[in-house]
Amino acid sequence: MRYVKGWNWGGAPSDPDVRVASSQLRKDSAGEAKKKKHHYISVTYMEGFCAADGRIWTYRSEAPTTPHPKRPPDVACTNYYYSQKREDGAYDHNSFENLWSAVETVWPETLRAVRARKLSLAISFNVLGMMSITAVRVPAARQRQELILAAKLRAQFVAAEKLGKLPPEYERYAGQLDTIPVGINPQQSLNSMGDDFRRYGELCFKLGFEILHNTTDLPFITSDNPVCIYDPRTPPGLRRPYEYDGEVELIFPLDAKTLLRGSNRLRPVNQVGAHRTLAHRDAVLKYNKTIAQFAYGLALASDRSSDSVIARHAPRGPTIEIDVSGPPQDIKIIWRHAFGPKPQLSPFIDTPEKIARFEAQVAAQASSGAGSGNKPSIRSASTRRRSR
Repeated sequence: MRYVKGWNWGGAPSDPDVRVASSQLRKDSAGEAKKKKHHYISVTYMEGFCAADGRIWTYRSEAPTTPHPKRPPDVACTNYYYSQKREDGAYDHNSFENLWSAVETVWPETLRAVRARKLSLAISFNVLGMMSITAVRVPAARQRQELILAAKLRAQFVAAEKLGKLPPEYERYAGQLDTIPVGINPQQSLNSMGDDFRRYGELCFKLGFEILHNTTDLPFITSDNPVCIYDPRTPPGLRRPYEYDGEVELIFPLDAKTLLRGSNRLRPVNQVGAHRTLAHRDAVLKYNKTIAQFAYGLALASDRSSDSVIARHAPRGPTIEIDVSGPPQDIKIIWRHAFGPKPQLSPFIDTPEKIARFEAQVAAQASSGAGSGNKPSIRSASTRRRSR
């Protein structure tokens, strides 16, 4: 498996108030203490949505009517979420965390400048940087890649069965390959983040940006998937996420009172060119509905004023639809973005102990007459141990 070291960013001149994020990049993480608790939403970003007591209201998609106030360090995190296996077999737990840190370090001063309605290349670089690193690192983005890989792997096994070339260890699942779990190594979606990052860079050169300042009593909300991209001409109930053809609008709440808006109608491209005031509650509500629609597993807010909006959109979120067609010699897999129920990924079985437990479960189900139940998952070829 290819080892991902991070990505190179172009520079921008610092201004008197704001350091540019690229100046904070570290060369490597050698000698650092191992970082275990990895956040997929930045703590310093979430602090902009906290209540006066320093806590943020956290709404889980499976229980949106019972939110809990939590401290940002305790929200949107998973152990070893970015850990990478090096070519020498060792694990690097810090490189991605250090990459995000370059933007996170300068975020407080960038946000102060944004709130003061300043404009500079450094501010643009940092704001678009925070938007991009947030978009590529969230579970919605990584699991999308894992779903596509799972569909490809399943299709390959189904095709192998039809061609009479199913590996011997999977012959006992003949006729069931459309239904047994397919486990994908999460390491593989780490590798896709670099490609996603470059795509966001290309998108920024198609859009102009402005900062919207919310002067109403209704704060902006955010989520675990706060970068929202869509065709603004399509009614919310009919829209698909991440459509890039035709007219494009991008929104990304920066804190409870400011929001980044991108559009292919705005100029100049690839920078924040203006500040604008939102003085009407209806306008803020419209953006909050979109933010809630794009939430994946968590919605986050500084108060309870958006309870109904969050609850209404909680059952569905951005996912993908996958179609597999064609003869086994020439399989075609077509996927597209859609809103729907949050997908459930099969666990990746990467140790003999996990295989043994899963086999025991299958044997117990078979002996009790419970039906086929869960089967040991088809596994991607590469393996990696990962804590969840």
